[in-house]
Amino acid sequence: MVLRFSAMGDVALTVPVLRGVLEANDQLEILMVSNKNFEPMFHDIERLNFYGINLKNYSGFGGLFRLYKQLKSIGSWDAVIDLHSVMRTWVLDNLFQAARVPVFKIDKGRKEKKALVQHKIDGFYPLKHTTQRYLDVFESFGISGEIKTGAVLHKSLKAETSLQRFLSEKGISKDKKWLGIAPFARHKEKTWPFAKVVALIEEIDKVGDSQIFLLGGADEAEALQNLANLYPRCHNMANVLSLDAEIALAHMLDVVVAMDSFNMHLAALCDTKVVSIWGGTHPFSGFGPLNDNDQFIVQIAHQKLNCRPCSVFGSKQCYRKDWACLEGIEVKDVLKYV
Repeated sequence: MVLRFSAMGDVALTVPVLRGVLEANDQLEILMVSNKNFEPMFHDIERLNFYGINLKNYSGFGGLFRLYKQLKSIGSWDAVIDLHSVMRTWVLDNLFQAARVPVFKIDKGRKEKKALVQHKIDGFYPLKHTTQRYLDVFESFGISGEIKTGAVLHKSLKAETSLQRFLSEKGISKDKKWLGIAPFARHKEKTWPFAKVVALIEEIDKVGDSQIFLLGGADEAEALQNLANLYPRCHNMANVLSLDAEIALAHMLDVVVAMDSFNMHLAALCDTKVVSIWGGTHPFSGFGPLNDNDQFIVQIAHQKLNCRPCSVFGSKQCYRKDWACLEGIEVKDVLKYV
């Protein structure tokens, strides 16, 4: 049994590891316990069953104990692989350990990451990638494997059919290059100024050889629709498609421009080229895009702006109050990689 409830990007990063471990061990079966909304990311993984939950239904110790009873009743577990290691999973871990089920937990490298953002490490070097930390947990249980590369998020036939129907209704056909732009992230310290996103679209629109798809969440839909209204070849996809259809769309895009966010991982794991923009966070913390997309990272070098990184997840406010790490990235810097 594998536990990883959130966040969306971190859950997506389990997929290349789960595929690699299962392919290397043909007698292995996995139950993946996660947010029920994330199920499309685990489409067609052989010998993996997905157990989707809504954590709001399992609040407090009583709720977690009920979840434990449900999971325990499914089968006789050889091990619990905790890829989350937070208070909720610790409760479940302890309950399974009390029932004599071995538990193996991820080492998130919290001390290393803290030293990285406090600039207290000798030199400046990349820490272990999150996918390797996931694989380490399986190996601590004695299961070998690899981190799969290429398109590990597969599109379902149902999702592809739904997407094609939507595109046909909108009169959108693949007669040009398709560019995805995901201009938002959870925190301001990870988000390139919106005015620069508009300027980027303006430059791309001048060339006239691309269809642009704006990617985002429900709370970003209005802003992206207002932007799409300005350009005929620009389409707002925020709060329009289901997750499985978003995966199908990601497979059709030629390149995606994204912040340090779920959309960055989504595109990379579909083996679509990703130009990623980094501000207060840094790919050295272990969350960089996979599939060789590190060559398309846009950021101000640590040597030029030594307050970077100031945060592992982008939740720490800019102490300078000028967001120099993002304001200093010019449109031409991004356009070069696009």
